Amino acid sequence: MTATHPAARPRPPARRLPLALALLALAGLAGAADDTPTLEDGARFDVRSAFLEPTERVYQLNATLDLAFSRNAVQAVREGVPVVIELDLSVVRKRRVLPDVEVASLAQRWQIHYHALSERFVVNNLNSGQQTSYSTLGAALAALSDVRALPAIDEALIERGQRYEASVKATASIEGGLPAALKFIFFWMDWKRSTDWYTWTVRP
Repeated sequence: MTATHPAARPRPPARRLPLALALLALAGLAGAADDTPTLEDGARFDVRSAFLEPTERVYQLNATLDLAFSRNAVQAVREGVPVVIELDLSVVRKRRVLPDVEVASLAQRWQIHYHALSERFVVNNLNSGQQTSYSTLGAALAALSDVRALPAIDEALIERGQRYEASVKATASIEGGLPAALKFIFFWMDWKRSTDWYTWTVRP
């Protein structure tokens, strides 16, 4: 009686291994590209520069921000926790004898949240209602960090020959959409953060 042996399984071609390694390498690069700089990595949450530019009938705000979050905050946003970034502007007329007086103020607000269905980070402009989306949290924060030509002050409020000081501050916080208990927990995870006021002189 002749013994029968099961048919030997064909071995995968040798070229499949390098291909698999290449795919893993590409996946690793994609993951690295999605990394968002955090405060623990040495990134900052700060106002780097700001100025007011006079245009027709209005002064526009231009600012460069650093909007790094803590690792806990980044993870929370990726898991669906919404965060509001607020940019506050105050313009004060300086006076020698009388107290200084605020002539204009602006609060520009954006909300960032992760949309699981589309796998994108959605930014809602809470002032205008405009909505944009980004593939990574880092890309969304980078876009918000570059503030350009934001209408800020009516030109009629600024008198020639007077001296003014403008100040800008950025704040990130959880606002709405969470139970009070979760807000409490995230607060103690160093979630809410504000920059110092960035101040400069404005001479019309």
